[in-house]
Amino acid sequence: MRREGDGQNQFSSLFTNKKNYDRIKHSKIPGLNGPKPFLIMTIEEILSQYKFPEELKAILLRSGISTLYPPQAEAIEAGALEGRNILLSVPTAAGKTLVAELCMLRALLSAPGRCLYIVPLKALASEKYEDLKKKYSSVGIKVGLATGDTDTAHDILNGYHILVATAEKVDALLRARTQWLINRLHVVVLDEIHFLNDRERGPTLEILAARIKQLNPKVQFLALSATVSNASDIASWLDARLVESRWRPIPLREGIYLNAEIRFNNGPNRLIQGTGPDLNKLADDTLRGKGQMLVFTSSRRSSEAASRLLCGTAGTFLPDDQRRVLAQLARTLRGSENSATRICRRLGDAVEHGVAFHHAGLKPEQRKLIEENFKNGLLKIVCSTPTLAAGVNLPARRAVIRDVKRFEGGLGASFIPVSEYKQCAGRAGRPQYDDCGEAVLIAKTPGEAKALAERYINADPEPVTSRLGSDSALRTHILASIAGDYVHDINDTFNFISHTFLAHQKRTLNLIEMIGNVFDFLQEEDFIEKQGFRFFATPFGQYTNRLYIDPASSIIIRDGLHKIAKGKSFSYLGLLHLTCCCPDSPLLKNWKSQWEEIEAFAYNCQDEIILQEEDFPMLTDLGLNMSIMKTTMMLCRWIDEEKEEKICDDFNIGPGDIYRHIEAVQWLLYAAITFAELFQYKKLTLLLSSLRSRVKYGIREELISLAHLKGIGRIRARHLYENGYKHATDLKSASAKDLAGIDKISLSLAQDIIQQVRRP
Repeated sequence: MRREGDGQNQFSSLFTNKKNYDRIKHSKIPGLNGPKPFLIMTIEEILSQYKFPEELKAILLRSGISTLYPPQAEAIEAGALEGRNILLSVPTAAGKTLVAELCMLRALLSAPGRCLYIVPLKALASEKYEDLKKKYSSVGIKVGLATGDTDTAHDILNGYHILVATAEKVDALLRARTQWLINRLHVVVLDEIHFLNDRERGPTLEILAARIKQLNPKVQFLALSATVSNASDIASWLDARLVESRWRPIPLREGIYLNAEIRFNNGPNRLIQGTGPDLNKLADDTLRGKGQMLVFTSSRRSSEAASRLLCGTAGTFLPDDQRRVLAQLARTLRGSENSATRICRRLGDAVEHGVAFHHAGLKPEQRKLIEENFKNGLLKIVCSTPTLAAGVNLPARRAVIRDVKRFEGGLGASFIPVSEYKQCAGRAGRPQYDDCGEAVLIAKTPGEAKALAERYINADPEPVTSRLGSDSALRTHILASIAGDYVHDINDTFNFISHTFLAHQKRTLNLIEMIGNVFDFLQEEDFIEKQGFRFFATPFGQYTNRLYIDPASSIIIRDGLHKIAKGKSFSYLGLLHLTCCCPDSPLLKNWKSQWEEIEAFAYNCQDEIILQEEDFPMLTDLGLNMSIMKTTMMLCRWIDEEKEEKICDDFNIGPGDIYRHIEAVQWLLYAAITFAELFQYKKLTLLLSSLRSRVKYGIREELISLAHLKGIGRIRARHLYENGYKHATDLKSASAKDLAGIDKISLSLAQDIIQQVRRP
């Protein structure tokens, strides 16, 4: 039941300095004489003015858009369809994507060529690809996807009109001097440009934008961003007009929950009725109003605990037909009896009640199912870490930011950034379903409520800053520039780096000295060599560049291979430890409670370790050494066919974590194979290839031949082996009936296996 509070209590001053984040009356475009009133443009007028063909008109009009949103109209007036660079800094769901689509379509209609739609995350790339393909493939516009998960041939990628890709994939294509990508390139959409601020992905995005500007100055950049405090700074760097607005199609009300009442920054307050913990009261109120709720917590464990807490509340709102569908979804998410882990079972139990948790510990296919079924309304509540807010477009009527502190190693519990809160809050409000969205923080005392309002609701997001200045980022991208023949000396490199966001922000005064140090490092480690007055990449440098790994990882692998070649004893464990020492390898967090077990493991395998402290001084860092050892131990258990559930339980990780480590180590082993071939260590290539297969499938060596068959994983391969089929060739004489009698092998799979082994 909705009731309006009088607003005249201790909360009355919480929002007095709050900017109106909803339907503001003006929006600014630099260079267009300051504030302008909202423009009114119909989509039909725009399509007719720019001579869009009738087929495209019909598609766009069928999508239900008749009048452009104010930020969309201002982007058009700013010159978006005339080829001008634009930075569109507006809230979630305010229409950024449609402007990008119109720009790409307009460019493709004007002349043959292609457009790039660059996103920071694979999940976003897949979502955008599916949307564009569904929308425009019927009129002959070919949409492609390039994320690195699949190695698509260049001639196929060359055939797409719109290529949706991650920044890393486009960067890899440019490193290979893929000229077709730049030739006839019309528009580059930089989605989520505020990811420049991300330590891992920001440098690549920044270098990518600077490189494309260098190679094709005529390309139109359309940068899309959430609201940031220094959007004008980013726009200036891109030589773009800024369209900045806080207008939202669904107004956002931000508030603080305390003592069964939400005090909003604008509009009436809301009394929350019900019993039980505060989160359950908020859930009950949301679901009674036919809404959905997102809950953002500080950790994976917290998201799982919150989902269990809310099951009882959400389950009371489920009709029988939805219960049946949810039961089937739960079975799918749990997986088979042999593959189900404890986390999968917990997820399935929650989903049966219309609730799910969502974090990086889940498998990608599990996360995708959760997202799809929340969008279609089957799931009522999703409890998540904040990564969900940045990863996919998943709106809900109410977004509850339950935790504003997060534990960080060495720092203890720290407040989350304002930008992270704004990202989570921006998910509130479902277009076509809600009159407004509600973002709610939870306070325990009036004093805490006031502090939360000032820290988050009344505050602007932190400014976006370049992350290119780190040693790792500079050495990686400078080597890529030399290997790609884009630069040949320190001056060339300085001229190129001077066009980056790092130089634009003047965040480092000794840029030329930093570049000089990187050149010295690359030359000393044999990544580059000097010929006359110019530098060129050595074969070692070229391979490092093409493998897309940190030069520091290449050095570790190279030095390890050299030690083995000189007679150092080693084992598969030692090779796994070598890959875990690389900065490109994710590491498990170590807890002091586990140190005794890890130390025992390290003591027992010390003779098998290839790089010791004298070879790799970073191992003197006890915390890092423990993390490397723990990760090595987990991988050893994996290739020894330990059950996935036991690995997850013993190491306090999820199936998604195992997948992520497997993916990274497989690639580093592939790099090791490449370097072993380069240095002519032929015997090592066979051992490394064997280990790579074992890591991929999680098997002992004797199962490699069987596991390579399509449809046969670690469990079925073991069943075949135990039934006398020791090698794939042994299956040639088997009958489908014989194989179908083996556990976990159906008749159809048995027939497929026989076809595979008998194929010439």
